[in-house]
Amino acid sequence: MTPMPDYREIYNHVVSTDARYNLAENSPGFRAVVQATAQLEMLSGRSLDIGCGVGFVLNYLAGPNFDLNVFGVDVSDIAIQQAQIRMQHIPGAPKQVCVLNSQKLPFEDHFFSLITCFDVLEHLDESDIDTTIDEIVRVLRPGGVFLGSVSCRKSGVNDLHGDNLHRTVKSPDWWIKKFQPDNAQYDGRRQQLTLWKHIPLLKTTGSAPSTSANNDVQEVSTKVELPSSNSAALYQKIYDENPWYGDADQGRCPGVRLLPHYQDWLLAPVMDLGCGRGQTVTAMRQLGLQASGIDQIKSNPEMQVGDITQPIENLDRFASAVCIDCIEHLYDDQVIGLFENLKKVKRQAFSIHNGESTGTGQELHVNRKSFDDWHELISEHFEIVRVIPITNEQMLYLTQSIGVKNTTE
Repeated sequence: MTPMPDYREIYNHVVSTDARYNLAENSPGFRAVVQATAQLEMLSGRSLDIGCGVGFVLNYLAGPNFDLNVFGVDVSDIAIQQAQIRMQHIPGAPKQVCVLNSQKLPFEDHFFSLITCFDVLEHLDESDIDTTIDEIVRVLRPGGVFLGSVSCRKSGVNDLHGDNLHRTVKSPDWWIKKFQPDNAQYDGRRQQLTLWKHIPLLKTTGSAPSTSANNDVQEVSTKVELPSSNSAALYQKIYDENPWYGDADQGRCPGVRLLPHYQDWLLAPVMDLGCGRGQTVTAMRQLGLQASGIDQIKSNPEMQVGDITQPIENLDRFASAVCIDCIEHLYDDQVIGLFENLKKVKRQAFSIHNGESTGTGQELHVNRKSFDDWHELISEHFEIVRVIPITNEQMLYLTQSIGVKNTTE
């Protein structure tokens, strides 16, 4: 691996000359871990803060709220000296805070239950970002959690060579594609993106555990429930503040726009899951179909309010269900919950949009997969009758529940 003397020179200078660097209130990582206490206190085992600076995150995670054995690395030896002093009250901890001499993290595979990395990656060249992400994945154990943040704007400070401290300035969508997180939350005021990623547990084969790595996996006390950016409150706010969002009259309702592609597949009665303003339901009724809708927000008094990823009562009374451009807004476990609802009807029509979500100030497409991966997942749950490409970024699927005879009744 290539040494990083330039980074060290740059950030030794920053730590030595910028007093703000030594204030906890200016630490985005300190803010993030305080806000995430409820999720992080469920973890046990080792934690690593990459780019730990002078140690505010380390000091907090070593506190009584957590059951974590803390480690930290940084390219700045001046910052590390201050972090080690800050951690002197923690037995053994100062020795676990060390200078990072190359892009390779000096730890074994699957060593940590938690890895944090706050507002660090945008300070690296793009090739170094890829290497760092690979290293994060390598040392994070199955069942472990990554929590990090990146700034999506230029820094207000230049380094000692006159270059902007943020060497890689990218959009939230670029970082989401790079990380493929389980959760991404964008703070438009700070122009900062927070990323959560949960590493799935290894599949067991029934053989008896024989290595220390298996014992390490047991250090994770429980699966962490990641915070949801997909809440009803968020979408209610978006609908309230953006009258155009989901408005068929402005061409913003994909359910209405795509209806000619799937209307002949539907059997009445039809349920629209994720109906938004209910305009697709209205359009289906105008075709003579008995239709209803359900959504987590209340924007149309004729529609039901409910979570489409949780079991819906009496859904089996419907013959068909539609779910247009909703699935990409859901995390994997939520997608499975939605699919379980869709299986209760004979026929399904749903679309997936893999492009950017724009115009609301929020990154709403939290689940990015290739269409090949979506096709494989959908095939596990439904019989795919037809796939209709709408654009390069949008695909419509006409499916039926497995075991249902394909008729044209």
